[in-house]
Amino acid sequence: MVKHYLDEAISELQELISITKQDIQNIQKADHSCVDEHTKKKNELVRKFEKTKSQLDSELIKLAQANSGTDLASVLSDEIKDKLGELRESLEILQKVNKEYAKSVVVVKEFYDSLLKTMLGAQNGASTYGDGKNSSLADAEKLLKLRV
Repeated sequence: MVKHYLDEAISELQELISITKQDIQNIQKADHSCVDEHTKKKNELVRKFEKTKSQLDSELIKLAQANSGTDLASVLSDEIKDKLGELRESLEILQKVNKEYAKSVVVVKEFYDSLLKTMLGAQNGASTYGDGKNSSLADAEKLLKLRV
């Protein structure tokens, strides 16, 4: 069962990595057509991974309890040890890709914020538009509700 859960967890992580890389490419192309679909997929994959990881943890705990007094590393096969290394590597890759994705998102958000300020003439935190009332940039953002 440990091998099964490891394979499943690695597969889920690889799919998350693939979708996130696609998202980065889409940001670079200014293509937002897949944002909702990818967000739903990634949220589902994260939930699946958390469940799989919990099941893996339970199996490892059972294995450790069944072999009390013995180092868990000595109980695991070389194949399982390799899979654990692959899981760790996949987590590290996902972390790196997520950092790259976050940087792209921040750049886009900053661009939209500056564009919004320019469009609405927001200066010193306030602008006049529409009915002549003063409004902050935050109020303008509420009106436009940008998705990034």
